[in-house]
Amino acid sequence: MATYRLENSYDTVQVLSPTLAVEAIYCTIMCAPSGSIVQRAVPKTEFASDQGFGILSSLATAVEDMIAGGLATSASGSQVVDESGLIADVVVFTVSYTPPNPIAGTLTTTVEVPVDVLTADTSFGAFLTGGSAQERVKAGYDRLVALAGS
Repeated sequence: MATYRLENSYDTVQVLSPTLAVEAIYCTIMCAPSGSIVQRAVPKTEFASDQGFGILSSLATAVEDMIAGGLATSASGSQVVDESGLIADVVVFTVSYTPPNPIAGTLTTTVEVPVDVLTADTSFGAFLTGGSAQERVKAGYDRLVALAGS
């Protein structure tokens, strides 16, 4: 399991749907060993019980596994507006490919993965809209390989 350090946290309200909101602690963590800075909301009741360890450690582990597995070279946290119009936490992975005969050098792209998809059980990835986190990042890598004509 990857380690992390809580860098910052503050009270907020997480809106889950037009009719459902929960009190939360918005946490910024630094994952180790990569040094990636990512964020996510932790329900206030869970944060009170264990400082969000379960949720935050699963996020850190997912980020570190993606980088250690070689599919991504770095990661950072961000937020987007999802299809329902709500703010969603994402991890932006940088994906790189160096063709065997580098004419243009290394090609890079970014892939946004929603935090809830990243921390979901990857054995169920085929059931996630858009695929698992690994499938999404691998698709970004495959687009770079195709672009390079390799």
